[in-house]
Amino acid sequence: MRLLTSVLLISLAACGGSNKPAATGPANAGGDGDTAPPAAGSTGLPSLDWGATADAVLALDPRATASPNGATVTAVAPVDGKNAITVYEISASGLSMVSTEWTDGFVSMDDCAGGWKDERSTLDARLGSSQSDNLAAYWETPTASITLACNPNDSGAGVLSLTYAPKQAE
Repeated sequence: MRLLTSVLLISLAACGGSNKPAATGPANAGGDGDTAPPAAGSTGLPSLDWGATADAVLALDPRATASPNGATVTAVAPVDGKNAITVYEISASGLSMVSTEWTDGFVSMDDCAGGWKDERSTLDARLGSSQSDNLAAYWETPTASITLACNPNDSGAGVLSLTYAPKQAE
């Protein structure tokens, strides 16, 4: 749990003199923010760089679990105070994506829109102003592309998710 609690505390955008965590992830479980988050890695998440091994991810959160083939590491822990599942995708070259899906269900896409709006506002405060379209918001950092989206599941209910990917070379 500390992995996600320390991994997803995005220390990217400076929030002035605030000592609140800048990241969104299991590391930011909605606590009091009395301690400064660790320095951000190239992912934008504390102490986590693109290309990290499954063992490096597990070292940040010993309660997370790796798949038998090491292609993913999964952590179940609160993110911004809401229950979530975070999956770290590990390719042949190491960490290649981080995806969080909140498990608090939304009965409809309209219901999800409210959760999306709240989380977008929180992330805008941490990462700077986002671009958006149709319940998707986007941020770019020097090393990561970040997307917050509300999508329908198979039954038409809304699912709120957050994805970090390495920034593509221009």
